[in-house]
Amino acid sequence: MRKNWSSSWQKLWTGRGRRRQIELAQAGRFAPAETFEPRVVLSAVSVSQSGAVQLHQQSELAVSARIVNGTQTSDYPAVGLIGESGDHFCTGTLIAPQYVLTAGHCAEGVGNTTGTFTVGRQSYQTERVYLHPNYNRNAIGSDSANDIAIYKLSQQVVGITPMNIFRGIPQVGQLLTLVGFGGGGNGTTGTNGDFGIKRVGTTPIDKVSRTLISWNFDNNTEANTAPGDSGGPAFVTVDGIKYIAGVTSGGDSPNASIGDHSFDTRVDAFAAWITSIAGVTGGGGGGVDLPTLNIVATDAAAAETTVSQTANLGTYTINRTGSTNAALVVSLSYSGAASSGSDYSSLPTLVTIPAGQSSVALTVTPLDDSLAESSESVIATLQSSGAYNLDSVRSAATVTITDNDQTLPTISLRVTDAVAAETRTGQVANHGRFQVTRTGPTTSSMTVFYTVSGTATNGTDYTRLGRSITIPAGRLSATISVSPVDDALSEGTENVVLTLAAQTNYSIDAARGTATVTIEDNETAVRTNDNFADRKLLTGNNAIASGDNRTATGETGEPNIAGVSGNKSVWWAWTAPATGRFTFNTAGSSFDTTLGVYTGSSVTALRLVAENDDADYFGGTLTSQVTINAVAGTQYQIQVNGYDSASGDITLRLNPAATTFAANRLAASRRDAVQIDSVFQTYAEWARRL
Repeated sequence: MRKNWSSSWQKLWTGRGRRRQIELAQAGRFAPAETFEPRVVLSAVSVSQSGAVQLHQQSELAVSARIVNGTQTSDYPAVGLIGESGDHFCTGTLIAPQYVLTAGHCAEGVGNTTGTFTVGRQSYQTERVYLHPNYNRNAIGSDSANDIAIYKLSQQVVGITPMNIFRGIPQVGQLLTLVGFGGGGNGTTGTNGDFGIKRVGTTPIDKVSRTLISWNFDNNTEANTAPGDSGGPAFVTVDGIKYIAGVTSGGDSPNASIGDHSFDTRVDAFAAWITSIAGVTGGGGGGVDLPTLNIVATDAAAAETTVSQTANLGTYTINRTGSTNAALVVSLSYSGAASSGSDYSSLPTLVTIPAGQSSVALTVTPLDDSLAESSESVIATLQSSGAYNLDSVRSAATVTITDNDQTLPTISLRVTDAVAAETRTGQVANHGRFQVTRTGPTTSSMTVFYTVSGTATNGTDYTRLGRSITIPAGRLSATISVSPVDDALSEGTENVVLTLAAQTNYSIDAARGTATVTIEDNETAVRTNDNFADRKLLTGNNAIASGDNRTATGETGEPNIAGVSGNKSVWWAWTAPATGRFTFNTAGSSFDTTLGVYTGSSVTALRLVAENDDADYFGGTLTSQVTINAVAGTQYQIQVNGYDSASGDITLRLNPAATTFAANRLAASRRDAVQIDSVFQTYAEWARRL
């Protein structure tokens, strides 16, 4: 099901605007030997008005599409094909007689009146295409993508019942029913590319984030989505009724085989936006306009009290929208630092809002004990149900219980030396220092716990820190030293973040619970080839150079290799000692590199000779390689950068080019490339439909 397009084109999508990529493809600017990294996979095939599928041209470059491990179905009549001007490339679902729900990347660039929806053997034109206002194609696969859209048709669809959207919160383990027109196949081999057949399959939810539902394709008992399924529905079943809980967005594996991680846009997260356009009000309850629940802490501060004192209770209020004609049973769960039955009276997991009332109060009653404790929380969380929807912002609330026994000491953290540095043998050590301070009596020692994080690695970049420090009796504070470890790596400045950890025998100063020490590297100055003018020299027919680009920066006017931005480039120069073919590569580098070779003496007046992103993406080689026809005495400028600002250690090799046999093979490959030229022309036309 779902996804976007062939992974070999994806970097083009993420690196530049879509229309620009089409122009370059049509101009033959993309050589078939170049490979690119996947991000999201759009389907792209042509489907006639009758629903028959016509691949633009059969070849190994054709985009695959499917529901993997799915079963052909004639059910789900509201699910149809989405496209533009008769060319269909996605799936959509009728949610109202004139409105179709699909993915944002299936609507991007589609004109208001050029979109099409084919369902029930009939094709409908769009009157308006609504792409979510915060859609971000570069963030697909994250909660910031907002990958959702609505097609408004120019006429109503008759004879087909629209599907209801889900307004509850999907749960991990809940079973999804996946429907779409992507190609078939199985988990072992992946998709087979037969787009255009409606299929259905199921998979359990493995993760629910703010705007996404996702799952891991673990084995052949589950189904998965693929290109062509983009925009299609993922249904959940409540009380025997199916509701659209997800819209197919993308996945990580190009062929959607076992091991793929796939994700859908959560429909409930965009329910208000959908309603504002399509006017649908039902969902999660068989098409009835369900009430929406929220919970708030109307008295968030409770406290232990003695029998002679007035009780200090906490209060939650559960509110519902809509009709109050009938009673409504609400399901809750509880969490937090406070313990039910010992810190407060047990609370019910089912609460009834009586008929005639739009809200009900729930009381938190603290239990007094003799323990000295810090303030503890009680978190009440509404649970999903087919009888109501949940307010996605106010589905949980917190009441805090204050202890009435002795006042706990307060622990605070500050930095007394914020800058540490690597030092060599014989130099004075340069440590960083944190200070942990307590309030109250000092008659006994106190152990304070903490956690360590930051960009520096505990035990590698500095002497390992434990998880606690003891303030001795008679003292208010203790010092934690950060002792950098010198190494040969050029790493730039890193940091150590210390955060106090809560315990029952002390409280933490909320404003001073975390602090940071930075560690300066003593190898950074070794790298001198950040700018073009400071490039290092390579000499001879065979050469190898090392370096890094961790602290490198972009230079005004420098080129982007293969159209990929990086801003982490370093430079070398090499004068050819003889005329012939020579190969440069970054094999052995620790990150995803890009590599460019130029002539010219100024960074703003360079002439491209060769460039490469990945030497063999599908084979897992993300370092780079180019071969040039060098002219004796000519100086060539070599630029190494990181894909999307990646950085690390660099190994740059120069060698004479391939053997005569390999050169002959290359010539044969070029002749073969002529034969598939028409494939790329067709591919470019196909990509225009994305």
